[in-house]
Amino acid sequence: MSPENTIKLLTALAWPCVTLIIAAVFYKSISGLLTQLANTLTFKKVTIKVLGIEAELSPEYARTVLDELLNDIAETSNQLTVEEIALFDKILKSGGSSTVIELAPGFVRDHTVEHKHLQHLRDHKLILPIEGGPWKDEKHPLVTPYGQLVAKLRNGRYKTSV
Repeated sequence: MSPENTIKLLTALAWPCVTLIIAAVFYKSISGLLTQLANTLTFKKVTIKVLGIEAELSPEYARTVLDELLNDIAETSNQLTVEEIALFDKILKSGGSSTVIELAPGFVRDHTVEHKHLQHLRDHKLILPIEGGPWKDEKHPLVTPYGQLVAKLRNGRYKTSV
């Protein structure tokens, strides 16, 4: 290899070598700078809009509110009997296509436990009749959006970390 080729090769390798040396010498400083940059890019606040009012929450407070909400949901669903949970699951599975009498064959308004189960599920905002009004044989129970959330939480499809 001629001296000219050697000089060309060293010149071509000089900048990458100098860059690697600088990176090695200043590794801790660069790492600290990148960590500090990452920290400044994290969420400082969470903005939510409820009932026409906008509120800003810190991530810690938002986590606390979410935990309280999930505890309230769990508390509500823990107040249901095994029979009410089974009826809720039937209603969820039917997607509003089945009538009260199909889902609860022994239903008689004001006289049966099936009617009390439907009332209790409705009181907890988990279901409602599509047609509105009181429970009757021909009505179609449907799971509410809140009930859908309870079902998803019950099945573990939502993670609760913020």
